Amino acid sequence: MAAPSPGPREVLAPSPEAGRKATTSSSGRHGLLWRLRDKQLRLGLFEISPGHELHRLTCMMQAGLWAATQVSMDHPHRGLPTEEDFSEVLTQVHEGFELGTLAGPAFACLRHSLGLAEEDYQAALGPGGPYLQFLSTSKSKASFFLSHDQRFFLKTQRRREVQALLAHLPRYVQHLQRHPHSLLARLLGVHSLRVARGKKKYFIVMQSVFYPAGRIAERYDIKGCEVSRWVEPAPEGSHLVLVLKDLNFQGKTIDLDGAGHCLPSGAQRAGLQPPDGLPASPGG
Repeated sequence: MAAPSPGPREVLAPSPEAGRKATTSSSGRHGLLWRLRDKQLRLGLFEISPGHELHRLTCMMQAGLWAATQVSMDHPHRGLPTEEDFSEVLTQVHEGFELGTLAGPAFACLRHSLGLAEEDYQAALGPGGPYLQFLSTSKSKASFFLSHDQRFFLKTQRRREVQALLAHLPRYVQHLQRHPHSLLARLLGVHSLRVARGKKKYFIVMQSVFYPAGRIAERYDIKGCEVSRWVEPAPEGSHLVLVLKDLNFQGKTIDLDGAGHCLPSGAQRAGLQPPDGLPASPGG
């Protein structure tokens, strides 16, 4: 498959300022109780605020994603995605950078089928609040972010990883339609970002499996192998948010239904299996 490249659609992007009201928090969220709860849930996460080395990058991502989502809101897609939808590339030109949206109509259809409103998607990923960073245990050189409400997860990707994801995207969408309760990660968008005279970067947007975070005690990234799959746990009492791995999970079980059944069966199990060739989680 050829490397993703800007298609014939290249437009000036609208400004997020036009939709600022959509991302403004209600006055009730500024109360003391909300701020205390929000601070507690963010322990171990770090705001990417002015002065952070990634602040400029994430601001561009926010402005670009706001404008990209505005396109799907202005031109809603109904019905199943077509072959052209899976191959479309839209490049929007911003001041100082350009953002590409790959297979945008197909992902908009997927978000709609998952019951995700474009307005909510835009508000969470747009410039309504700083993205959050956490210390990843991944051995890749990727950068990881959370939207300010921790609902969506963003990760930088290599070009070949993006190529693989797009190659399997039609089967991935079909799989989620057949198995709506699948435990596969929900991939919601693939984008490229290039600063003027700079190298193109790719990143993906996923629905965070850790949202809402209030009742989560432990987090695991299970890949079904044992090589380099151990993370040194945080010291007792530490507020550092760590994602543990396969070897950390040895000897533990999960009761899925309250009846002692630790593994799904029958049709339920089909929902856990990715389509042939598609990894259970993008990247590493």
